[in-house]
Amino acid sequence: MIDNTQETLLRACSAYPYASGWTCIYIDILENIDLGLLLLDIEHESVVLQNKSAISILELNSKPMNYSEYKLLFLPDVQRSSITGDFGISQSLHYKDKLLGYTAYIIHNTFVWILIRDITEKARLESIAAEINTMDNIKYIFSGIRHELGNPINSIKMALSVLKTKLDTCSRDTITEYVDRILKEISRVEYLLKSLKSFGMFDNPNIQKINLSSFFNNFISLTAEDLQKKGIDLRIIPNADAQWILADPRALQHAILNLVTNASDALEESLNPTIKIGSEKRDDMIWIHVEDNGCGMSKEVCDNLFKPFYTTKPFGTGLGLTITKKMLTKMNGSIEINSIKNRGTRATMKLPEGHYEE
Repeated sequence: MIDNTQETLLRACSAYPYASGWTCIYIDILENIDLGLLLLDIEHESVVLQNKSAISILELNSKPMNYSEYKLLFLPDVQRSSITGDFGISQSLHYKDKLLGYTAYIIHNTFVWILIRDITEKARLESIAAEINTMDNIKYIFSGIRHELGNPINSIKMALSVLKTKLDTCSRDTITEYVDRILKEISRVEYLLKSLKSFGMFDNPNIQKINLSSFFNNFISLTAEDLQKKGIDLRIIPNADAQWILADPRALQHAILNLVTNASDALEESLNPTIKIGSEKRDDMIWIHVEDNGCGMSKEVCDNLFKPFYTTKPFGTGLGLTITKKMLTKMNGSIEINSIKNRGTRATMKLPEGHYEE
């Protein structure tokens, strides 16, 4: 004899095309699987299934939730008369002291499966690793800033000294020239100081039009010296057809710095270590390439590059590329990496094109 819960579950399973009732002999598997499972009957406003993992994750051992409580928690916008919402999309919510990840799937406009995981620890580890990755990158920025701050400060000091000693004899045009030079150098210092703020997680990117020529020039000023000390030749390859993109400048700097850092590590044993950064226009997207002639990677390594905590470096976090991909996704972009063992690697970031406005 099939009880009411199993009977309803059979009805839900039979809603799948090409499925038959016998497939639900796996009810016991669903009940004991290490994944929180809820099955809600929207039409009859009832809970069909809440397995052991769901009860454990939600800490409901003493008093399971009813249909209304589950719906309010996971499906607040779903109406009985019109079942619409973010189905099939991974989402998260804070529940008590936990962070839950869940995905809802609709079946035959009547039933909704909700898959639940406790991702609290995963999020904590990712946060820690992200901060470690951030600190690893900061050394490149500080190395560049230490050098770059000296030049404009010396230029400002020299200009002010000249003005101080020759102010009475200088023409108005000469004074204006010196003031303009000082303001230009101050702008350089201002940019460098703003770079110190470029290493957050960028959960809410500030998308704006970026001129790649100016961006690359500023990027070189921050990284070239450190790369030169390692004997690495950094080359920017300009492209007049790929000048403007839509991105968060801080996040873009962080992403490219991650790729340049990886390229630098791959060049340790190269005879003529070179990193090339270029761009090209493809339809309504701008592709930014970061290419090196380093040791390259095997297909197995490439297949795992974006998996959290996967790394081939002795002291790597395995989060650098994961963070980069996350940032690019938030900017409506993407990334792919192609590599040939013992020949080199090319990383390609794809971002929406920006259009210059007069």
